[in-house]
Amino acid sequence: VKKLEEIQSDNGGFPWFKGSKYPNRYITQHIATGFGHLQQLQVDLNADSDKIQKVLKKAVQFLDNDIEDDYNKLMFEAKKIREKAKTNQQGLKDEAAYLAKNNLGHIQLQYLYMRSFFKEIDKNNDLKSAISYYQDQTKVYWNDYNLYAKGQIALSLFRNDEKTAATTILKSLKENSISSEELGMYWTANTPSWFWYQSPIETQALLIEVFTELENDTKTIDNLKIWLLKNKQRYWADSPRR
Repeated sequence: VKKLEEIQSDNGGFPWFKGSKYPNRYITQHIATGFGHLQQLQVDLNADSDKIQKVLKKAVQFLDNDIEDDYNKLMFEAKKIREKAKTNQQGLKDEAAYLAKNNLGHIQLQYLYMRSFFKEIDKNNDLKSAISYYQDQTKVYWNDYNLYAKGQIALSLFRNDEKTAATTILKSLKENSISSEELGMYWTANTPSWFWYQSPIETQALLIEVFTELENDTKTIDNLKIWLLKNKQRYWADSPRR
């Protein structure tokens, strides 16, 4: 907590490293999400509770401002498209089409997931509009994303009382999974790549969180954990001996 206090910018964001003057949106969301996980796991943070809440509120405010900025830029572009049309009717149609297309990036999905841990932190009306827009988009376009993003979407929807949409995603995850006695429950699509949302270990852990929170079926969760254990065994088997 002390280290975080030292590197947090005045506007609430965190840089990648101490001494940098450039707060980063991804790492700030990652840190805030980490505290969200600790709270959800009921880790005792009472010793530093006041300091943590101060750090968190500043970080979430920074991230709220960013998502509002994303939304305002979209609205500005939509307005330009409307005004460019030859008729008012065509302008409204073009504007609606622009806003209806998929305007979600992984950074917005990460935000929605992060924010679902902190429902108690107040939202102004502009922020509510932004969150509502992006959340509605996740209900339409969730199937366009990889496993990690689908897990984030399912949890953010479920925690915001969109349980029907979250359950639909859970059903899809089940249908596309593979189960075996040796490897447990896993997904062939869960393969590593360059981006932060393409880590197999983190993806499997997130999906365990999804199935635990939405369904809490002990057998399924145990099968999901088997894959993590087998993956760890393979890692050590392939590592050079020391």
